[in-house]
Amino acid sequence: MRILIDTNVVLDFLQEREPFVEDAAKLFAKIDAGEIEGFIAATTITNIYYIVRKAAGA
Repeated sequence: MRILIDTNVVLDFLQEREPFVEDAAKLFAKIDAGEIEGFIAATTITNIYYIVRKAAGA
């Protein structure tokens, strides 16, 4: 199965945002195990960079 992962799901995982981090971790574990293929849009990378950088106070 192939899925497109929303930016917020990636952020939930990276920033350990409750209550969604647990579900995001399960999703990424399935991707690591090869059970599913996960994809992100090209704009997700820049969006994540901007949001994480801003949250870190940079």
